[in-house]
Formats: sequence, structure tokens, C-alpha cells
Amino acid sequence: MRKGLTANGGQKRMAAMGSAVEKANDVRGTTRRLLSYWGEYKPMLCLIVFLSLLGVGCSLLGPYILGLAIDQCVTETVSSGVLDISKITKLLLLFFGVHLFSAFCVWFQEYGMMYTTQKIIKKMREEMILKLQSLSIRYYDNHLRGSLMSYFTNDIELIKEAMGNSLIQLITSGLTLIGSIIIMAKLSLQLMLVTCVTVPLTILLSKFVMKRTRNYFSKQQVALGNLNGMVEESISGMKVIQTFGQEKQQLEKFKVLNQEVKETGVRAQIYSGILMPLMRVLDNCSYIFVTLVGALLAYRGSITIGTIQSFLLYTKNFQRPINAIATQLNSIQSAIAGAERIFALLDEQPEVTDKQETIHLSDVKGKIEFDNIHFGYTENRPVLKGITFNAMPDEVVAIVGTTGAGKTTIINLLTRFYDLQEGHIRIDGVDIRDLTQKELRENIGIVLQDPYLFSESIQYNIGYGKNGYTESEVVEAAHAANCESFIRQLPLQYDQPIMEQGGGISHGQKQLLTIARAILSNAPILVLDEATSNIDTRTEILIQQAIQRLSVGKTCIVIAHRLSTIKNADKIIVIDDGKIVECGKHQELLDKQGAYHQIYHSQFSS
Repeated sequence: MRKGLTANGGQKRMAAMGSAVEKANDVRGTTRRLLSYWGEYKPMLCLIVFLSLLGVGCSLLGPYILGLAIDQCVTETVSSGVLDISKITKLLLLFFGVHLFSAFCVWFQEYGMMYTTQKIIKKMREEMILKLQSLSIRYYDNHLRGSLMSYFTNDIELIKEAMGNSLIQLITSGLTLIGSIIIMAKLSLQLMLVTCVTVPLTILLSKFVMKRTRNYFSKQQVALGNLNGMVEESISGMKVIQTFGQEKQQLEKFKVLNQEVKETGVRAQIYSGILMPLMRVLDNCSYIFVTLVGALLAYRGSITIGTIQSFLLYTKNFQRPINAIATQLNSIQSAIAGAERIFALLDEQPEVTDKQETIHLSDVKGKIEFDNIHFGYTENRPVLKGITFNAMPDEVVAIVGTTGAGKTTIINLLTRFYDLQEGHIRIDGVDIRDLTQKELRENIGIVLQDPYLFSESIQYNIGYGKNGYTESEVVEAAHAANCESFIRQLPLQYDQPIMEQGGGISHGQKQLLTIARAILSNAPILVLDEATSNIDTRTEILIQQAIQRLSVGKTCIVIAHRLSTIKNADKIIVIDDGKIVECGKHQELLDKQGAYHQIYHSQFSS
């Protein structure tokens, strides 16, 4: 990072990601793994190679036929003074025919290559989204969403380009190069040796350029991912940026990251772009050498004019594949840099995993036991220190405390977003680590402080927590959550699409929709994580009524800042500095005049 852009928060994560990618230099391993995706498409690959052989063979016949036509013209004219048009016409038709067939082979092989590549890219995208779904929450805490999105845009597109175009170019160019060498050796070994004079220089030049371009392409991809992450954060937080007048500061940050993308991109393109002009210089030098030596040999009668013409065309066929290989290797270098990033994602292991042998819970009652829980997000910084309490079925347990006391961490552990480090959490006597994460979370309904809605219809968002829901169930859940009245006022009612992140409706309405979602899921355990914070009084009453209906017959754990909402809780647990300092009912805790008494009267001192 540059001076002037502090490496705090997201910027630190950017730096961490960048260093991780730059250390990945296993070109051979990455290439082998990338080519392994062709395993199930071996028949198609064999067909493509076969068509390449046919296409290259036909294209290589062209210069030879053209040389015969020229020799025919010269020989017939010199010997008899009469030009046989029919022989020339046959040779020219043959020349046209082989090139037409070669074009058909090239089209079919490119079609087959692109079709297969699209299927492989589809598979890779599916693997990436499955991996992202399997990774634990900590991974998302440490990575920017914009950088993760770059895997699906920049990196995968580089791979698609390399596999769809570069790979077939390498195959075709390699076959053309081999075929040209064989034919040139048969036509004139002397001219072939002249043609090969520039080959060592071409190889050394390509090696020199590729060694540097790969490093810069890798840095370019990292810088582009960082820029995407910053743009994504800026768009998501545009309201905050404009509220605090930070447009200029945000623009400066963008300029720094954009400058880094520009610099790495320029360096990468300078090295990769210099290759082709230098190759053309070497091509022209080789072309001149062949012309001069060929003219000398023709003067001595060693070869014919038609052979020289054919050889000049083969010289182009010889140099063109070398140039194409060098160019495509540059493209492949950038694709390998992208593939390394993707494979690094695919190799990530989730922090929270299921056991091989798990227990199935049937008829869940909802008894929850926290037994001597110790946990910290980082080493040497414990958040929870020996937390022990029970939540019984049909009981409302409220957890209160100051900010940073560890309230939300308790919910993160109960849902296994993180795994605890010491102690046990049990549901109906079964340790939650003995359950699959899917089964555990199916039995827990969560209403978060910051409700999240998808850019779909209201019906879709309410029914998101239940597979196979019916429209009547959605309406019933909305009615129970006190959100049916405002839904009916919308133009399309339940089919009304919601803008990105719930835009277009109020925060309270979004919260009511998430409560309706929890009602429809009908899980035996209900978790409310500050569900009524930042809500106006009228909406708070509606939410409270909805929560009362929702919590009937369930084990309910409520985290609340507004203590007025938990007066009727069966048990109130007060946490301070990761420890339970008080536990009891509302009035009991007030009478003790301890920590709860202080928190309560700090809110209602007036």
C-alpha cells in the first residue's frame, strides 16, 4: 500500500490477500490441475486434435501446390512456349479445395473447443460457489466481497480465454511448426537451416519476456481485486459516504488503488506488447535471408523458382506459429495467475466442519445448555469466559450487557458460525458438534438486528426459510408478523420486487418481513438478536406483538439493548466482560441494585 492510504480494516485484508497470491508460483502444478478438467472430455479433445491435424495438413499442402503451379507455368513456358491452362486450373482448384477444407476443420475445432470450455468454466463456477457456501463466517470476515467477486469475473474470464483460444492456438501452432519443419527439410535442407538461424533468438526473447509478464499479470489481478473490493464497499456504503461528506476522501482512496491497477497493467502490457514487434523484426530478417540464399541456389540450378516461392510461404508458416505460441503463452501466463487465485479459494478449508458420524435429532423440544463456554476470535483475546446457563422449552431467556460483552458471540456459537474452544453447547442433551450444521440451523430461527432481503419478490423473501411453501402459508405468516397491511398497499402486493438490500421499504418493514420469514420456518428454537433496535415506537409495538406470537411454544433467546422489551422474560442474563454477572427475573435484578439495575436506570433515568 502507498503512503497516504492507511492499511486499516478492509485495506489490511487487501494487503493480506495480495501477498498470499503473489507467493503462489507453482506453474506446473497449476497447469496440470487446470488441464485435469479436460479428463471427462478426452473424446472431444481427441477429435479436436484430429481435426487440427487435418486442418494443419491441408494448410501445409497449399504452399506446395502453389509452388507446383508456378513451376508448371515456368517450365511449360520455357520448354514449349505454350501455357497449359488446364493443368494450372486443376492445381489452383486443388489449392482452393484444401484451404476450404482446412477452414471447415478450423471452424469445427474452434466450435468444439469453445463448447467444451464453456462446460468446464460452468463446472468451475459451480465449484467456486459451492466452496463459498461451505466456508465458515470467519473467511468472509477476512475477505472483501469485491475481491471474491473478481474470482467470478476477471480470473474465470482469463481462464476461459486461455482454454478456449490459447490452448487450441498452441495445438494448431505446434502442429504447423512441426509440419513446416518436415516439409522445409524435404524441399531444401540448406534453406531450412537458414530459416532456423533466428529460432534461438526467438526462444530466448520469449523466455525473457514471459518470466517478467507473469509476475506483473499476477500483481495486476491482485490490484484489480483490491479495486473491485473498494468499489463494492463504496457503492454499498454510499449513503454513509454522502452523509459524512467523505466523497473526496473516498475518491482519493480510489485513485490510489486505480493508480496501482494502472501501473501493474502498464508494466504487464509493456513486456507482453514488446514481444510481437521484436518477433516481426526477426521474421523479416529470416525472410530476407531465405530470399537471398534461395536466389543464389536457384541461380546455381539447385532449386526451382516454385520451390523458393513455396519455401517463402513455409517460412511464414514456420515463424507464425512461433510468434503465436509466444503470444498465447503470455495469455496463458495471466490465466495461470488467475487460476492460482481460484485454486487457492477451492483449497480453502472451512473452519467449522461436520463429523463423519453425526446424530439425528427427531422431535426437537428445544432445551439448550451452555456448559462452561470459553471462546475468543483471536488468540490471547478471550471474549467468553466460562459461560454457563440453560434455556428450557417454552421459555424466554434474555441476554443483556454492554457493547462488546459477548452477547452476539453466544448466538454465533449456538448456530456454529464459529466453533467454541472449550465447553459444550447441547440441544436436548446432544452436543451441537454431533449434529450436521444443516440440521442444527434448520431447528433455529434467527431474526437479526440488520435484516437482509434478497432482490426478489416479497413472497420469495418471506418463504426463503422454508422449502415448498405455499402462497397461503406466506400470507398467514405475514399476517402473524403484522406486515400484511403495508404489503397490501404495494402495487404488486406479495409479488412486489424488492430493490437491492431491501431498498424502497423502511427498516422496520424489512424487520417485519424477516420475522414473517422466521414464523414460516417454524423452528423450535428462536433467536432474536436486537430485533427491535433502531425502530420507531409504533413499529416496535408491531414487532413485539409479532415476536410474542412467534415465540409461543418455542425456546426463545433474546438479545436486547432496549430493556423495556424484555421485562416479561422468564430469565434475564447479564453479561459483562465475557462473564455472567447476574441472572434472574426483571424485578429480582432491579431489587439487587447491581449491574442490571445500573443498565436499566441508565436508559430510564429521566
